[in-house]
Amino acid sequence: MKYAEMIGCKGGVIMIRLFNEARRRKLSLLTRNSSGFTLIEMMVVIGIIGVIIAIAVPNFAAMQAKARIRAGAYEIAQDLRQIRERALSIGREYSVGRKDDRSYRITSPEGNTYTYKLGGSTGGNLRFGVGPNYTGGVPPEANQASAPASGFDFMPMGTLIFNGRGGANRGVIYLTDNRDNYAIGINSLGKVRVYRYNSNNGTWN
Repeated sequence: MKYAEMIGCKGGVIMIRLFNEARRRKLSLLTRNSSGFTLIEMMVVIGIIGVIIAIAVPNFAAMQAKARIRAGAYEIAQDLRQIRERALSIGREYSVGRKDDRSYRITSPEGNTYTYKLGGSTGGNLRFGVGPNYTGGVPPEANQASAPASGFDFMPMGTLIFNGRGGANRGVIYLTDNRDNYAIGINSLGKVRVYRYNSNNGTWN
């Protein structure tokens, strides 16, 4: 074998060895990288999760509060509809009055009283009245030009009365959690409607 051929053969062997070594290192690197996360990668993931939580938790809490006051308003409205139906079915009078900031009292024709707490089944920091973002405006069933501090707008004496024919003394019950405001309007026919306050234009919808 000539000297040049020998050199070429050795060079080929060396090239094959270098190629195999590079391939081995590449496979080793892939195997090492697929076995887990590096510390930097874990820190990046934890940081992303922290940002997501920081954004999501306040939004979730606000959504939960909105859902609770809405449910509380509709719960009162449903109670009033049932009281009206009861008064109509027996042809006698029922009354609904404010006991304190967070509860109301129902009085039957026999004089029996039943007390219900705001948000008793829905939760939430609810009270009668309106919150600081209230700037004026009332639902169509209102008697007064603005929401009273008591949250009960009925004439006379601030008490809602359902008569034996299903009618009522027109008025409004106001409800707030100091962020959102709701109102339950009752017209002279005893019909009950729920309103939500729009602080941008001072309307109840």
